[in-house]
Amino acid sequence: MWLTAFSFSLAISMAGVTGSNSPVLLTGTLQSQTKQNVVSPMTDNWRVQVQWLKPEGEAVVAGERVAVFDAGSLQSTIERLKTQVDSANEQLNKLTIQHQLTVMEAEYEVERRQLLLEKASIDAAIPLENISHYDYELYQLDHRRAETELEKAKKALVLAQVAQQTELTKQQLQIDQQLEELADTEQQLDAMSVYANFDGAFTYGTHPWYGTKVFSGMTAQPGWLIGQVQPLTDLTIEAWVYEADVAAVQQAESLTARFDIAAEHPFSVRLHSLAQQGEQRRQWGPGLYYRAEFHSSEWPVNNPRLGMGLLLEVQP
Repeated sequence: MWLTAFSFSLAISMAGVTGSNSPVLLTGTLQSQTKQNVVSPMTDNWRVQVQWLKPEGEAVVAGERVAVFDAGSLQSTIERLKTQVDSANEQLNKLTIQHQLTVMEAEYEVERRQLLLEKASIDAAIPLENISHYDYELYQLDHRRAETELEKAKKALVLAQVAQQTELTKQQLQIDQQLEELADTEQQLDAMSVYANFDGAFTYGTHPWYGTKVFSGMTAQPGWLIGQVQPLTDLTIEAWVYEADVAAVQQAESLTARFDIAAEHPFSVRLHSLAQQGEQRRQWGPGLYYRAEFHSSEWPVNNPRLGMGLLLEVQP
């Protein structure tokens, strides 16, 4: 009986069931030799949420975002900071107009006091013999008062200019601080996002404990394989070899494979690589499993797609 798609995904070898001289049967999937692994990032927490994933199987282009991790709070922080920056810019514009008006009024007052002083200087320059002593003293008093008022107006102008520079600089520093915080938060968001390095397709990984597909919203641990970006070129067959069958695979006289969707068309494959270190697969049973890659110069299926299941026959 032909193996089901579920058994293909498990990649279980079956040598020990049918006898030592029987062929070893392996299940595998079609993969690309070039892969970009998308792993959950390191954080200060032992858990990280998979916030968003690009739909599996969809084509991706280089630079496109394929995954976002634990970005909910970061995104809300970014929106809050953007609102604060907008409000701070509006306040800066308001302060700019207010202080410009205050400085203009102070400048106008200086000009007015300057004219009044010039007028008072003319009156004060009238010789005493030409006017009464009372008028002469009055003109002198007005002249001194005009000088005093001019000095006060000039000081008020300086204070207005200093206040303008101080308030606007303070407000700009606040905006710069918010922009810096916004940039840092966006950088954190970028660090929590993964982008495709090349054109290809995005496939999901499997949960290391349960063997189920990862999904948006799940909680992962840092370093877990969440998915892979693979170009639709440099195709290879990936299979997992049970430790008892490693020698048989390495010493095989012939290797053939059949696509799940084209079982009637076997084709030759060759062992390209076999991992030196085995891995435990709890959902498959006890023992170690070794990742193997098989290559072929021909594919009996037109336009083979990543993730297609295959059955490999290893003839001792």
